[in-house]
Amino acid sequence: MTEFKNLEERVVGVVDKVIPSVVSVSVTKLTRVNLSQVAPVQGQGSGVILSEDGYIVTNAHVVAGFSDVEVTLNDGRTFKARIMGLSKARDIAILKIEADDLVPIKMSECTSLRMGQFAIAVGNPLGLGTTVTFGMVSAIDRTIQSRNTYLEGLVQTSAQINPGNSGGALVDSDGCLIGVPTAMIPWSQGIGFAIAADEVKAAFDELRQTGDIRTPWLGVVGVTLNKAIAAHYRLQIDQGALLLEIPRGPASDVGLRPGDVIISVDGDDVVGMDDLRRKILQKGVGEKLLVRFHRANDVFETYITLGAAP
Repeated sequence: MTEFKNLEERVVGVVDKVIPSVVSVSVTKLTRVNLSQVAPVQGQGSGVILSEDGYIVTNAHVVAGFSDVEVTLNDGRTFKARIMGLSKARDIAILKIEADDLVPIKMSECTSLRMGQFAIAVGNPLGLGTTVTFGMVSAIDRTIQSRNTYLEGLVQTSAQINPGNSGGALVDSDGCLIGVPTAMIPWSQGIGFAIAADEVKAAFDELRQTGDIRTPWLGVVGVTLNKAIAAHYRLQIDQGALLLEIPRGPASDVGLRPGDVIISVDGDDVVGMDDLRRKILQKGVGEKLLVRFHRANDVFETYITLGAAP
């Protein structure tokens, strides 16, 4: 009983620490109803303060297409926000407000993510105030398909992702950001997804360095190949990035196909999709990669010029 109480107190303490870093994001745009009438369209989401000088992360789908963005802090102050950078491919948007006394989320001290560790989702759904849900990291490196794109490298969590929690904080038991909730599956019980904190940090660092978020894109969707998958498909190798979908883009332009397995990039072995993503994100848009891949019983090499993610 004492151990349970100690755990409860720890969770409460983490939530108290994280709440000041989570904000409400309100968006508005005018849309034409008919030839003579224009009406406002509004939306709502959550966001997380990244820095003391006013940078905030939310989801791209929360703010994309909206001309008027406002951020309301936990203490009730409301500020106009500018969209500084946006990547639909990562579902990440970075906002900027001019405000004092901001409390940024803890990021740099995070440890490696593990399945089974606690996960706490903190958001501001529908502008009704802070909500908290508790669960665990169910899986890592997940891929899901949205309306217009694929989202890869996601954290799957059993912490309930309520409507409006998009863009909020998924934290560990130390209050460190491990992800930004991006999606829920409404017909399922307890399945939610978050953009991994490493992706958020990479996008924020890119914005700081270049003034924009341009995501280098190979144009592939796949999974990490392992012995079980290799045995199921009767493949002769059991390590690499197994390609499942090839949208129109750089990879399709050079002839890569579903079923190919990327085994190295620029001479460095590729052990899986997460490894492939890291290698791509270390490059810039327009750079050429020497990609080695396995197809049937043969190994091929080709140069692919990275594009900008749509």
